[in-house]
Amino acid sequence: MAKEKILHGVPASKGVAIGKAFIYEIKKTEVFQTPILSVYLKDEVIRFEKAIEKTREELKKIKEQINREIGEDFGQFLDAQIMMLDDETIIESVKQRIFTEKKNAEYIYNEVISEYAKKLGESKNAYFKERVVDIYDVGERVLKNLLGVSHTSVLEAPPNSIIVARDIPPSEATLINPKNVVGIAMELGGRTSHTAITARALEIPAILGIGEFLNKVQNGDDIIVDGERGIVIIHPTSGRINFYEEQRKKYQQIAKALLPVSELSPETRDGKRIDISANIEFFAEAEHAVKYGAIGIGLFRTEFLYLARRGSPSEEEQFKVYNALAKKIKPHPVIIRTYDLGGDKIFSDYHEANPFLGWRAIRVCLQETEFFKTQIRAILRASVNKNIKIMFPMISTYEEIKRVKLIFNQVKQELKSKKIEFDDSIQLGIMVETPSAALMSPFLSHEVDFFSIGSNDLTQYTLAVDRGNERISQLFDHFHPAVLHLIKETITAGHNGNIWVGLCGELAGDPLAIPLLVGFGIDELSMSPSSIPKAKLVLRTLTVSQCQEIAQEALNFRTALEVKKFLSRVVRKKFPGIEELIK
Repeated sequence: MAKEKILHGVPASKGVAIGKAFIYEIKKTEVFQTPILSVYLKDEVIRFEKAIEKTREELKKIKEQINREIGEDFGQFLDAQIMMLDDETIIESVKQRIFTEKKNAEYIYNEVISEYAKKLGESKNAYFKERVVDIYDVGERVLKNLLGVSHTSVLEAPPNSIIVARDIPPSEATLINPKNVVGIAMELGGRTSHTAITARALEIPAILGIGEFLNKVQNGDDIIVDGERGIVIIHPTSGRINFYEEQRKKYQQIAKALLPVSELSPETRDGKRIDISANIEFFAEAEHAVKYGAIGIGLFRTEFLYLARRGSPSEEEQFKVYNALAKKIKPHPVIIRTYDLGGDKIFSDYHEANPFLGWRAIRVCLQETEFFKTQIRAILRASVNKNIKIMFPMISTYEEIKRVKLIFNQVKQELKSKKIEFDDSIQLGIMVETPSAALMSPFLSHEVDFFSIGSNDLTQYTLAVDRGNERISQLFDHFHPAVLHLIKETITAGHNGNIWVGLCGELAGDPLAIPLLVGFGIDELSMSPSSIPKAKLVLRTLTVSQCQEIAQEALNFRTALEVKKFLSRVVRKKFPGIEELIK
């Protein structure tokens, strides 16, 4: 009997999956060199052109399927792949070399694509490096069509499958069928990869970035994916399977029991309302937000629009997504966060060594103002639905918000001059996610209509801990007293400035943190859609006065561990009904 193996990776999508391994291997197409007689060279070029056309039609069909089943914003990355098929440099190079070298099309095409990908892969630019995945993805499709070889697809995964792969190409990730696939485990990838985003959208537990492990597993092996703890277990013992079966049943029972709570009002036992809304990344997740009872979208991350396209989407493309989302969620609000990526994700000639502290988010927008204005115009045009708010990330100085407002008002004037309608009273907010913004919040509160505390980055920047670095990740803790003091001071400053304050990081959905945040005076909590019912249930067991007592005492501790022990003890004592929820 095979020995149990426990592997660790990046928890990309929550939940527990128990199933059978389905190994998805990208078998690189074998290409051989064949001489072509001069009389047949034109036929070889025609064969190549037909393969390109067939690949184009395949990708268009996949995109139509994605648009139909998941959402239009989700399949945009395929536009980039389709554009590669039209790349004249590649096409003409292949045709010319077929004639000059008198070799078969697949050999020449493979040579050209490999040389092209190698150049991009050697680039220091992250944008170019990410395009290599698309080039190989498209290239394999063309080669298979030239050779008449069928494609291996994740669509072949039988029921109760856990897909095990080194990597899943973007065009395949979007074909994952949640009726058959219960989990995903990959050697490569991180939380922002297409596979991670797809897994979260489909609510499939996923662990990525595990490192080399495919040699330890075979098709049909028992395997467990624990998306909560970030581990994958191969050949689990019967005891381990029983444990996780119980865990899964428990999660399912809790989820089922909590679903009716989705319809209840988010308020404390003594009637204090705390808006509970959803964090989402793309339009398809709006369905989940509605299903779980979100009071609007507290954070719509717009980065995927840029990542999917591998560049800057047009104003019209952005407008369609924002407008559709606003209509979907209406009458509840939608808070749209402007561009929040590093400059290397969009601008092809940019590279830097320390991107988390570098040219990213609002810093990019304030230097690339036309780029910024395009997004603002799209958001403003969609604001005619009267339920959109706009939020600016990574504000760290007072001057930044003044400059943001200056640009924002310029765009409003431009729209007015063109008689384009928008919501002139649209609310502006900032994410408070740097210590400087938190400390400056008494001043910043006079410049905006709301604050939304980004607890993930606030923790990262306050404690100087890169949460993606596993050697120091144990230092990353939302409950660190320094972080809690900054959260409390930000809420107080916001209220003194007569604006509302929300929190949209992972802390918002932590049942142990909710009494603390209510005690601090938080007005809104925004979290992943599936966390909403549990958060509502926790909220409805609390009273404000009890939470205020807890919050006051929690600020007296010196370590995160002391805070958590205190909260765990006191919450169980004061609110015994939520004991099961805080485990």
